[in-house]
Amino acid sequence: MKTFLKISIVVLFISLLTTACDTNPSLQKYIVDSKENNEFISIDLPSSILKLKDGDVSEEVKKTLKTIKKVNFLALQLNETNLELFNTEKEKVKKILKNPKYKQLVRMNLGKGNVTVNYLGDEDAIDEVVIFGSDNQRGFALVRVIGENMNPAEIFSLTQEIKLDGDSQQFKQLEGLLTSIK
Repeated sequence: MKTFLKISIVVLFISLLTTACDTNPSLQKYIVDSKENNEFISIDLPSSILKLKDGDVSEEVKKTLKTIKKVNFLALQLNETNLELFNTEKEKVKKILKNPKYKQLVRMNLGKGNVTVNYLGDEDAIDEVVIFGSDNQRGFALVRVIGENMNPAEIFSLTQEIKLDGDSQQFKQLEGLLTSIK
């Protein structure tokens, strides 16, 4: 009996190790690691930067806004010195998004570039939306919207009602970033 117990514990330990050590790269780790590289432009926006337009807003819209926790923005602007980095990093992101846990919502070929929208969670209760756009002449951008039980239809309706808080420091960083990208 003691031998069976020892073997069972060893098997359990090994199975825990193999499932706990996920070798697939995560988007979270990729974003954190990329922030350390000065070639990348990175901004984290808390949901508090999002404000509703003045006027009557339904309770449903207010409830939808509460499902968004944070937005991560990561971009790599292409120039003559970082083409190799651009190609390497673009492939890393594509590999991460090919993981079966990401479900593709939209894929668009815009001639010079591509945009994909992927999500984690269920169709009616999304926990993360990832928008990845790349252009072989300008670079790429990655937007990660983190939330809890987000509904895509409600999020789309919400975008019609949202404005950014122009007085916030995060908004000023984002505004500076967008004006520097041409």
